[in-house]
Amino acid sequence: MAQHIRGVFERERGSNVWWIHYHDSQGRRRREKAGAKSVAIKLYQKRKTEALTGKKLPENLRQRQRTFSDFADLAIAYSNSHKRSAYDDSCKIEILRTEFGPRPADALTQQEFSAFLESRSKSPATFNRYRATLSMIYREAIRNGWTERNPARLMKSKTEPDGRIRYLLDDEEIKLRKVIAADYKQFLSEFEVALYTGIRKHEQFACEWTWVKTKEKRILLPGEIAKNGTPRVVRLNAAAIAALERQRLVTGKQSHVFMSPTGKPFPKKALRDWFDAACEKAGLKDFTWHCLRHTFCSRLVMAGVDLRTVQELAGHLTISVTAKYAHLSQPHLELAIEKIAKTATTRRKKRTATKTATRQKQPRGKSKGRNTK
Repeated sequence: MAQHIRGVFERERGSNVWWIHYHDSQGRRRREKAGAKSVAIKLYQKRKTEALTGKKLPENLRQRQRTFSDFADLAIAYSNSHKRSAYDDSCKIEILRTEFGPRPADALTQQEFSAFLESRSKSPATFNRYRATLSMIYREAIRNGWTERNPARLMKSKTEPDGRIRYLLDDEEIKLRKVIAADYKQFLSEFEVALYTGIRKHEQFACEWTWVKTKEKRILLPGEIAKNGTPRVVRLNAAAIAALERQRLVTGKQSHVFMSPTGKPFPKKALRDWFDAACEKAGLKDFTWHCLRHTFCSRLVMAGVDLRTVQELAGHLTISVTAKYAHLSQPHLELAIEKIAKTATTRRKKRTATKTATRQKQPRGKSKGRNTK
């Protein structure tokens, strides 16, 4: 039976790289990378003996200081394995590596990072995204026992303005459809699926036919595809079903609903160059593929659908995300207030009519509660 020692562990099972953790003579918790298990056991026993005899260990037991580039490699490996934003993370990490790569990671300060991000960031949102990436880099280093500090935590995030909501107006949709019908007819189905379901782009272009249930009027997205990591249902109306049935004639024998021109599934970053060109020809300004999702949510709210229902249909994790569309329901709120006024007026008229009818039914010369004898 394999020997098991509590302070000896394999960080990644099957890697055959063993670590030790223990408390030194001053009571501080330490971690060290040892290598093979037999080496780790011997090193652990040695450190325990040193702690018992009161031997003081140096502050840094590593053979060399790890650079920011080392931390960057660790973060990229984590992002590729666990995050859908791996491509974006990698781009930001490489920019940071260019600036800080060869320097010892533990020597870099919050002030240096802040100054660099200020020089690079054109908006509060950009600053915050880089700050989050930096925090992830150091967080992974902490998790792997490479450092105990995260300078990004000391950097204050910036207040971001409310995101704009750009949705398709009726006349804009007419113009865009004319362009698609004339020059990009082969993409009509994917356009309409996005418009009528509000499905996210990465969800749509990763969608497989086995998830599509047209008879049940839904698409069942698994957790690894849905944005929030939990399975969700995309509801289908008649227009979306018609678009999917047209698409089935094109890719019905393939695994995915939408296929790239090379006949393969789309990558995570599915570029829609044709859509940008179509919007330009139709005269649409500042309109992207994601705006089709805004259009879906906006039209629901303007149709009087309550925000909780919109949240469920859009797959928003919290109601606060859906609430940014609330201002679009103002005309409907005004109509609701007017309904109260109309109801009150109707009630008054009914009471007046009832009193009048009661008086008319009473005999002449007699009144309610009056003794005529």
